[in-house]
Amino acid sequence: MRNSQPTELTEFNPMVSPHRENPHQFYTWSRAEQPICYSPALNAYMVTRYDDIKTIVDDPATFSSANAIPTMWTNPPEVLEALGGLLPEASTVVNTDEPEHGPLRQVLNHAFSGRRVRLQLPAMKQRANELIDAFHPGGRADLVGQYSDPYVQLVVSLVFGIPREHVDRVQAWTDDYMLLMNPLAPVDGKVEAARRLHDYQAYVAAMAADRRANPREDFMSDLVHGRENFPPVSQGDLHYMFRGLRFAGHDTTRDLMTSALLLMLGDGRRLWETALANRAVLPRVIEETLRRDAPHRGLMRITTREVVLNGNALPKGTALLLLFGSANRDESRFDDPDGVDIDRPNVREHLAFGSGIHQCPGSQLARTEVRVAIETLLDRLPGLRLAEGYEPTYIASYFFRGLERLDVTW
Repeated sequence: MRNSQPTELTEFNPMVSPHRENPHQFYTWSRAEQPICYSPALNAYMVTRYDDIKTIVDDPATFSSANAIPTMWTNPPEVLEALGGLLPEASTVVNTDEPEHGPLRQVLNHAFSGRRVRLQLPAMKQRANELIDAFHPGGRADLVGQYSDPYVQLVVSLVFGIPREHVDRVQAWTDDYMLLMNPLAPVDGKVEAARRLHDYQAYVAAMAADRRANPREDFMSDLVHGRENFPPVSQGDLHYMFRGLRFAGHDTTRDLMTSALLLMLGDGRRLWETALANRAVLPRVIEETLRRDAPHRGLMRITTREVVLNGNALPKGTALLLLFGSANRDESRFDDPDGVDIDRPNVREHLAFGSGIHQCPGSQLARTEVRVAIETLLDRLPGLRLAEGYEPTYIASYFFRGLERLDVTW
């Protein structure tokens, strides 16, 4: 692995400029110059080329998922003190290897099955129309705060069994959980977030107790009772799976939706007009958005043995950050990778949902949520356009790549 002088470009940190606004400057440089590039801030090597990332995700025996996402238990002592009394670390599906991974994955395959997704279609359509009804008279809206965010919050909450009146409270706890897992976030605020997680643990425990007595067709009931092809999960697994998947199912779908809408409304509204004429193009628009603007920045892996990757010798225990957003614009895999082509023949080869045994189990739900939400906007607001003077800005996030606002008029 070649070393060079650190610069503003090469010291990648998605929380700050210039990478917050445009990580693709770093991705392009890294693929060309240092495709396996060390980050002192993360104490990990960032991997940016498609073939290298695909090699890693398809070989879980060599590249373990034990460190796939950060844990809140690696925080400074004052944060750990505030976390004291919470259930000890248990399994999250994304952090497990075989043989532990398979049984947990069965739970998710059931929870996010095609049948479960179809059961939520009426709720998706109802929520989309409710939100449009609320902002329609104003002639202007922020489609992040007024549409995509509350829409996805409700849909994913219903899948989990969270009642509508509790959605905002659970989202606030989810934001605390994400803050505690962000290794690049400042410590300020983490102590209070850690204290609030005790209330979240009590809430999840009470919800689980209710489902033991009153099972329903939801994710919490799956965890508590099991199904034909999997048993109930342990108490620790229940809490960690519920918390971890609740945050993963929200941000990625919200950011995919708003990125797709920005793509459609930009460039003279070319794709918006195409979709108005033919709704059948929407799945292709969504796939190209996933490729071009992957909503999840990347996941970690750790080597289980000494291995050579793209000519680089990696000792056992080397941490790697797989940057899916870079792989999806790899020139060696996708022609004109920065361009927009909804007829791209290999678009489904993108890694926005990962690959291999850890490919996102909620991908069908996410695609369906986004399609229904955009279809409803096309039906209700065909004249939708970007607000005059609008310039996209992006959230400061270790995990996700998403818009802060999407200002539109009609």
